[in-house]
Amino acid sequence: MKKMLFFSISLSLISFLAVFLVLQNYLLARNLQRSLQSYLTQSIAGQEIDDKLPEKILKDLTKINRKLNKIDLKRLKPLQQASSDGLIVAKKFLENDQKYLVILQNSDELRATGGFMGSFFILETRDGLLQNPQVQDIYVPDGQFQGLVEAPAGLHDYLSAGKGWRLPDANWWPNFPDSAKQILFFIEKVENQNYQGVIALNLHLIEDLLRLTGEVYLPDYQQSVNHDNFAKLARADRDEFFPGSQEKINFLNHFLTIFKIELQKVVADKPKEMLALIAEAAKRKDLQIYSRDSELTEIAKRYQIDGQMMPIERGLAYYLVESNVGINKANRLVERQVNLEIREQQELITINWQNFNPFAYVNYQRLYTNPETKLLSVKLNGKTLENFDQRLVTINNQDWLELGFLAPVLSQNQAQLEIQLASQLTMEEKKHLVLYKQSGLSAVDYQLTFAGQNQDLQLLSDLSLDLD
Repeated sequence: MKKMLFFSISLSLISFLAVFLVLQNYLLARNLQRSLQSYLTQSIAGQEIDDKLPEKILKDLTKINRKLNKIDLKRLKPLQQASSDGLIVAKKFLENDQKYLVILQNSDELRATGGFMGSFFILETRDGLLQNPQVQDIYVPDGQFQGLVEAPAGLHDYLSAGKGWRLPDANWWPNFPDSAKQILFFIEKVENQNYQGVIALNLHLIEDLLRLTGEVYLPDYQQSVNHDNFAKLARADRDEFFPGSQEKINFLNHFLTIFKIELQKVVADKPKEMLALIAEAAKRKDLQIYSRDSELTEIAKRYQIDGQMMPIERGLAYYLVESNVGINKANRLVERQVNLEIREQQELITINWQNFNPFAYVNYQRLYTNPETKLLSVKLNGKTLENFDQRLVTINNQDWLELGFLAPVLSQNQAQLEIQLASQLTMEEKKHLVLYKQSGLSAVDYQLTFAGQNQDLQLLSDLSLDLD
């Protein structure tokens, strides 16, 4: 959990070692694999790392990269690119001191980039060696922040309580680089030090890692933790937590101490499974990386792990974004289904929620779409909404129309939001559709209707498609 960036880098390198065996680089590949696994297992276990390992890893990786790039085969281009990228990342972290802020997002309390940021830790390297991280409470630096930052629409009305924009709600923007910059603004103002970037880990990723490691026993709590009960245990007595309380942080740090031992075994015994898990997490946006380093930014973008909103190149684009402003963990027991009907003169988006909680789900719903789109009407449970937010925003040099509505779902109840739009595009232009998947959500069921024809799909990641 604490070395996720290095897992992604190192396991990516391990994954293509089989190709080198075919290319008669068996000994070199095996040496690199052993060095990488030693580095990771020693780091995870909190052992003193052999100070010769970073130099050896870079030396072997450079040799492999040089040999691989001498081979002119089209089918090896992706492998050559991965090798080159891996070398760049390894040099950055093994030759230079790095410091990244890693935020832990609880998707049970959904926010734009994945979930509420209750905790964080620092991923740091010094002289090529990983430092031992400790989980910290987000409210500690927040309590030290002096000043008042104006909160954006939605957050101002439903979360700020008149105190302005604060660190725990800094991940308000669905475009991850924008939220990451806001997070760094608050942290760096308090700590008076700089970070190279931000890494976001969602609760879903930790639960998936627990599926891979199996059950973990915590002796201090006399409790076994698995993928089914981790979220519940981590937030046990949540109502009793207050800024400055150490109960949750103590639990997480004790869990980390034991969990590292199990992760160490997985890295050594199941590198392919770990790599597949990380790749899937990146696809779902359960792992997102923002870096101030331009080279690392390009690499993160190439592997779609940067959390950026893709630009609207043509056709229709829709990004539905939920934010739980009820200060509770309702989202695990909330289901949703989206109907999208594309007509010649207008479009209709219908969102249906089912709340299985004994308490309400208070959702601030946003929609990002083509900037020339006009909002015709919006109804919640059949009643027209008069109060909503609407503005044009620029994200990654792309203009978007941003719409925001308060759409609560009562306990043990259903709710329906209908958004009627006019996009100003022709039916031919509307054939191309881009749907964006929000970080922190599991697969969302969509029903698309275009020219009277229905199509069902599950939105697992950002999706670009052409409709018939």
